[in-house]
Amino acid sequence: MTTSIKWRFIIFLLVLIIAFAITLLITSRILENNMLHLRISDSAQKANDFSLSVAYDLSRNNAENLYKLAVEKGNDLNGRVLILDELGVVQIDSFSRLNGVQLSHEEIREVLVERKDSAYGFHRIPQEEGKIWSLNYVSAIIENSEIIGAVVLAQSVQDVVQSVHSIQVNYYAIYLAAICILVVIFSFLINRILQPMQALKAGTEAISRGDFSKRVQVTGKDELAVLAEAFNTMAVRLEDVDRSRNEFVSNASHELKTPLTSMKILTESILYEDGVEESVYKEFLGDINREIDRMTALINDLLLMTKLQNIEESKMQMEKVSLDQMTEHVLQSLRVIAKKKHITLHQNLRFKNEVDCLPTYLQHAISNLVDNAIKYTADGGDVYVSTLKEDNMACVRVRDTGEGIAKAEQEKIFERFYRVSKSRARETGGTGLGLYIVQTTALLHNGRIEVQSEEGKGSVFTLMIPISSGHHERRKS
Repeated sequence: MTTSIKWRFIIFLLVLIIAFAITLLITSRILENNMLHLRISDSAQKANDFSLSVAYDLSRNNAENLYKLAVEKGNDLNGRVLILDELGVVQIDSFSRLNGVQLSHEEIREVLVERKDSAYGFHRIPQEEGKIWSLNYVSAIIENSEIIGAVVLAQSVQDVVQSVHSIQVNYYAIYLAAICILVVIFSFLINRILQPMQALKAGTEAISRGDFSKRVQVTGKDELAVLAEAFNTMAVRLEDVDRSRNEFVSNASHELKTPLTSMKILTESILYEDGVEESVYKEFLGDINREIDRMTALINDLLLMTKLQNIEESKMQMEKVSLDQMTEHVLQSLRVIAKKKHITLHQNLRFKNEVDCLPTYLQHAISNLVDNAIKYTADGGDVYVSTLKEDNMACVRVRDTGEGIAKAEQEKIFERFYRVSKSRARETGGTGLGLYIVQTTALLHNGRIEVQSEEGKGSVFTLMIPISSGHHERRKS
């Protein structure tokens, strides 16, 4: 890829150089043509005027006066003047060298044979300093509507050629300087572009090998810097995901290993001890049964958590559900557990509306909140559950009279596998995933979970999701 981009830059530079060269040639040619056109226009005016002034003398063969006029005009033009008869024979030459010579130049033939009013041509004339370019402008001499001869004004245009050549030399010097500058600029740009791209390539290869700590140095504020910054952001997120995955695997392994270890110890105690009393058997089997229940709950929570993390919003099957009825169903299923601890469940269900939700997940979240309140409330305590509308949100509020949560712990309780008291969690059978699932469910519904707690005075958890219309609009957008 790097080589391809480099060659693209080189090809682009070559195309630019060729285009610049073509532009230079066309510009110099246009300049030369414009300068020659000015000279031709000037010669045309003078030749036409002179042909009118000599028509009378030529028709009467007044050679003396014609020669005088030709010399004066030649001196005025700093050139040469020829007067020809209708056959192209030189009658008067201001240089007195070609008198009596018949000329057959193309421009003379166009006027005398093809009967054009005027014509011109360029010729290389030998001089002491070498051949020079000369402009011959031929104008017909007309008498009584008949062409009786022609005037040839011969002027050097070497000054024009030299001026154009001088300009071309300057153009070429500028052209070469521009090429050098372009090469330097393009070399700088190629290195400037390829270096961060090579760094990005190295970073991508490192990440593909599992090294998520790789970062690309960000310089400047151009698109490549934005790309490098996006790459670094991606790397940070991948590193967080990888760290989270490792922590999850470690925690899950530990949480699954703990009940298995307990069951193994209890089982070995029964297998390898003789004369164990029936009451001990029942006690150990009861402990094994509780560990199995705990493992089952943990596996169920792990499966639910995985589903919540992998669910795609585009495939969410939202349903309109009565929040009060869902909460009532949760309370009915947990009253038996509360009754065992002599805990009174108080309910105040007054939302009276439906919400758009994923019923299975939302019901599980509400169940987790109420179940936690029962678990962490002392025997004989109270748990209050209410539904209400607050700030355009549908709310389920669960308040208990339990032991409360320290301020420092409140930000951590929604983390996976985090438990305020591990020994207390083992007694209650907690998995450390309940509140994490509640928070994930709230976020999945575009909502949130809030906690207010004070040690020794209990806790209040409020699960909030948008009411039906607001959430429905979010899913459509």
